[in-house]
Amino acid sequence: MTRDSVNTRYKFLALPLVFVSCLAQAQDASLLAGGMRLDQDKDDTSFAVALGYTHHINKYVSVSADYLNEGHPRQHHRDGLGSQLWLHTAFPTRGWSVAAGFGPYYYFDTNTGNGTLADYRNDHGWGQLMSVSLKYHLASSAYLETRLSHTHGITSHDTTMLLFGAGYELRNLPRGIRLQNAERGDKLLMLLAGRSIVNSLASETAASYGLEYRRTVNPNVEWSVILMSEGKVDAAERKGVSGQVWLLRPFTERTVLEMGFGAYAMRDQLDRKDPKAERENHVAPIASIGMRYRISDSLRAQLTWSRVITSYERDSDVFMLGAGVAF
Repeated sequence: MTRDSVNTRYKFLALPLVFVSCLAQAQDASLLAGGMRLDQDKDDTSFAVALGYTHHINKYVSVSADYLNEGHPRQHHRDGLGSQLWLHTAFPTRGWSVAAGFGPYYYFDTNTGNGTLADYRNDHGWGQLMSVSLKYHLASSAYLETRLSHTHGITSHDTTMLLFGAGYELRNLPRGIRLQNAERGDKLLMLLAGRSIVNSLASETAASYGLEYRRTVNPNVEWSVILMSEGKVDAAERKGVSGQVWLLRPFTERTVLEMGFGAYAMRDQLDRKDPKAERENHVAPIASIGMRYRISDSLRAQLTWSRVITSYERDSDVFMLGAGVAF
């Protein structure tokens, strides 16, 4: 795969997720966990986790944005972002519903490039995600779910996942409450700290730090600039600045769910032990999922996960916990 084709695919990565989020606000959120199996090697199994946001177009059709972690089978660490169109029975106030979904899946696969743990690579590409689901709806606006999902059309391996979990139907909060969390013209300044994890098979970690400035466009959209240091991992060190656009959905009166996508301009030193090694400049896509909590009129707390998507085998996950002021 050439660098140009990889970069082109990065650009298209945002399209299904932005389309899902812009179509209308998500109507429920779900968290599922279970196990996965490689279709090519049925003895190779691992864990699996799925996080989903779903909007109901009508009582028989829905569309979702999904994050999947397909676990750690032998010589592979893979996860991805998908979007599915669902056909389902009408949702009862209390009782059962069934559904089937299908859509595109953009995966991130860390694997052994030449068969050794030290020589890894980060592969990215498109596949298909298909699912069948059985839900039991509770009177409390929550539901229990069993889901069977399958990834297909991926070069390295197809997988089948059996997942169990729960979801919660999001309420349409009054405009006044939504404006307390995000009103046009609001500004946020956040101090961030957490951990960065290199997407290698050894998953090296380091302390990460950041300073974030945000500006609210409307109660559903924000933009941000983040100065970030991913810390020092073995002989490597990376820092830079990212700009992202965020789509927001109120979860409770004080909590907002967030999805962001943008670009990350970074300066990377891959070998600090070599005095002759030059620092490299790169620009890479960055995708984020987060949650923000309104402590008071002026204080906010925030938790975010960001995926840095590189073209030179240096993907990373950055988990940040932040606190700051609104002004």
